[in-house]
Amino acid sequence: MPHFTVPGAVLHYEVFGAGKPLLVFIPGADGRGSIFHPAAKLLATYYTTVCWDRRGYSQSYLVGAQDFQHRLQADADDAHRLIQHLSPKSGATVFGTSSGAVVAQQLLSTHPESVEKLISHEPPSFSLLSHEKQVQARGLIDHIYNTYRSQGYESAMSVFTSGLANGPEAEIMRSCMDAKRGDEIRANCLFWFEFELRQYTGAEVDIEGLRRSKDKLVLVAGEDSGDGPSVEPIRVLSEELQVQLLRVPGGHLGYVVDPAAFVRRLLDLHDNLRDR
Repeated sequence: MPHFTVPGAVLHYEVFGAGKPLLVFIPGADGRGSIFHPAAKLLATYYTTVCWDRRGYSQSYLVGAQDFQHRLQADADDAHRLIQHLSPKSGATVFGTSSGAVVAQQLLSTHPESVEKLISHEPPSFSLLSHEKQVQARGLIDHIYNTYRSQGYESAMSVFTSGLANGPEAEIMRSCMDAKRGDEIRANCLFWFEFELRQYTGAEVDIEGLRRSKDKLVLVAGEDSGDGPSVEPIRVLSEELQVQLLRVPGGHLGYVVDPAAFVRRLLDLHDNLRDR
């Protein structure tokens, strides 16, 4: 499997298809590119699709000293370097979901030359909310983290998933982060709790950077997410930037629950917005 060395890490990535425009997926909480494999394989007829493990997760390992105070920017820089490695002349369409959408937005703000189009799916950017709602969100995140430290990951994940989804999506979330499944998932889970849960949800969003590149920005939320907590930040971003919020099948994990329906909508979106 391909590996690519960047400052402070060696990134593992997988490619489906060849010789077509590049589409790069940026995963959310569990950091594994493999969560996109079903969708990526379906899209490989139309794109060269790339799934990668973000640094510190699964097969992308850390090398040497790390600047954890600026880890979000390191993730965005990793995405930029990977795109430049694979498509130095034309950049890529990028799909980021959840905390991966936070990374994707940072990528667009700081490395717009690497992005042809950015599809941002339900980023938990709580800094966009009103002060009152920020306090509420921060209280919930701190409660989840403190539950993890005092009662363990299972109790914390139960609190976390109950605030985002129910039914099959909640079960998928718990399965993706179920540390009993093996050492890889356990390591990913602990890494996420310690270095991402609080940092990425509280990160400031570079509104002006996004505004400068808003012609490249596509904001989406799941049809089944309604106006729930996973949608509020991107709704606020949509209003701030005056970029339409579009809907895609499913909820926070629609690309996992029904990848075929999700891919059909993604292709429609890209065709309709290609020349926007």
